[in-house]
Amino acid sequence: MATYGLGGSLAGTAQQQQVEATGLFAQAAKQEEQRELENKQRAQQRKAGNASLGASVGAMGGMAIGAEYGSAGGPWGAAIGALIGGIAGGLA
Repeated sequence: MATYGLGGSLAGTAQQQQVEATGLFAQAAKQEEQRELENKQRAQQRKAGNASLGASVGAMGGMAIGAEYGSAGGPWGAAIGALIGGIAGGLA
């Protein structure tokens, strides 16, 4: 169907703008998807870091308790402290 004159020109311009807008919406959706993925990755990294920090602090606490109470703590105190610290770090 051939269009002539001002009406044809306006229709072509409108169609071109619609194509451009659709492309921009697709680009914005892709960027939003990328942001959501990055946010999920950061949350996982934060959680892993908290668990690691908790385990380290727990192990140090367990060793301190083991040193304070002699054979009552020892390596078991460090292991139990690391376990408790890891659990506490995972909850943070």
